[in-house]
Amino acid sequence: MNKNIFILTHGDTGAFETGSVPFEVRIPLNGHGKKAVKKKAEVYPGLLVADHSNAKIGDMHSGITGVVTEVTEKHVVIKAQELAPAADGEDPKPTGVEPVALAGLEGDELRAALKGLGVDIRPLIRRCDLLVINALNPEPGITYAESMLVHAKSTVNAGLEMLKRLSPASRTVVALPSASTAAFDGTDIAFINPQYPNSLDELVVASITGKESMKGVNVVDLHTLYNLGAVAESGMPLTHTVVCVEGRNIVAPIGTPVGALLKEASIEVADGDSVIMGGPMRGEATGDLNKGIAKDTKAVFVVPAGVFQPVSDHACFSCGACVQHCPSRILPNMISRYVEFNEIDFCRQENIGACIECGLCTFYCPARRPMLQFIRLGKHKIALEEAQVAACALQVDE
Repeated sequence: MNKNIFILTHGDTGAFETGSVPFEVRIPLNGHGKKAVKKKAEVYPGLLVADHSNAKIGDMHSGITGVVTEVTEKHVVIKAQELAPAADGEDPKPTGVEPVALAGLEGDELRAALKGLGVDIRPLIRRCDLLVINALNPEPGITYAESMLVHAKSTVNAGLEMLKRLSPASRTVVALPSASTAAFDGTDIAFINPQYPNSLDELVVASITGKESMKGVNVVDLHTLYNLGAVAESGMPLTHTVVCVEGRNIVAPIGTPVGALLKEASIEVADGDSVIMGGPMRGEATGDLNKGIAKDTKAVFVVPAGVFQPVSDHACFSCGACVQHCPSRILPNMISRYVEFNEIDFCRQENIGACIECGLCTFYCPARRPMLQFIRLGKHKIALEEAQVAACALQVDE
């Protein structure tokens, strides 16, 4: 197998492109129970559309001017259009929101302000002694990292300074690909061999600390840091993010339909093609080109029909390819079988929790079994069981 396909460096691909305003946005919601807009409401950039009761999950805002056409538990749909002018005698309609002065805020006030501006606080404030900024491209084919460190360095620096204000870490390290010339004042640098799966958080931490443990370490990826920096620089709500679309890095409104992004990049989807949201190794296929990108959507890829054999339900024939390539040194072949037949206790015995979900087992499997999907399903079932046990224990205590 040609290992060059796993190279994570692509050089400076230029400044990010600013995408066109899509015909609509479908802003994804994840437990945002309180909707701030109703159907037919007029909205403008930065306007709150839904907030979350959890103080650590960011609220959602419109990135375009338009009219709300649909409000559900899963999304708010906004059709892009110019708003009708105010009637005679009425005050002019607002066209945006005022920035929030973040510089003078600290502690709970700062966290609340960032949450209100759309920032997910939870991954930024975890207890840790060591804070690692993972500045590598996360997967093969994703190309934004090097360009972000050149053309959006001020935004990255703003995000890093804000993150240091939020994190309890006593030491910060930026993980960069080998031979990178990027520099960060007052912050340690660690160089990582830029070949997948070395970009995954667990392997980055192992390279820096020499330990196969995440205890006392928090990792924040460059994409998240960029989003935080955009808010820190402007004091405005998070309404846009950068998405790598087949190598083109496009800044687009959150909620932009996948199909609109592909059209922006002049990519057509033919019958039988697979559209992947996320990277080619760990991403998830979608059959809905109207699905809106989320604030953490890093990439969109199209895999043409016939490039890879389709995933199948063939039985494992114990070739050992997945075991040979597993960086966690577990047995994906056995774990996938146990999940397939709902033998969840055996999954625990085989240390399913040690899987870092790199996707190499699926990539190398000659039977084309959906190995990663099996493992994710197994983890999900274990989480459900543990939640049920915890709920029962709580009832007993009461």
